[in-house]
Amino acid sequence: MSEKDYRSKFNTSAEVLQKLLEDKAGPVSDQYKRWKLWLNWKDIVGKTVGENTEPIAYHRGTLWLWVKNSVWMHQMSFMLEPIMNQVNQKYQAGFVKDVRLTLDRRMTPEISNEDFKKNLKKFFKE
Repeated sequence: MSEKDYRSKFNTSAEVLQKLLEDKAGPVSDQYKRWKLWLNWKDIVGKTVGENTEPIAYHRGTLWLWVKNSVWMHQMSFMLEPIMNQVNQKYQAGFVKDVRLTLDRRMTPEISNEDFKKNLKKFFKE
């Protein structure tokens, strides 16, 4: 067996980590995808919706969205299916099976913290 054949059977640590984070590896991959979704939220749903909503949780196909106020909650109730389709189209079919809305922002990262956003973008660079 040549040295080239031997090396091709092993993955680099970066490849293993990427596979753990992006494949259906469990709760770690789900939260990794949620963070990527959070970083790209305005690109996926548009500027207006993106400024009034944020993805705050994801668990077993259910995406929880924080909504700015009750007026937006009502508006978003009509947009759940299109948003679910946009997210599934961007990530993978069946990633989001249900979307729930909440006014509770406890789990939402502080959007105004630019250092936090820059560090996340650097860490999750595509």
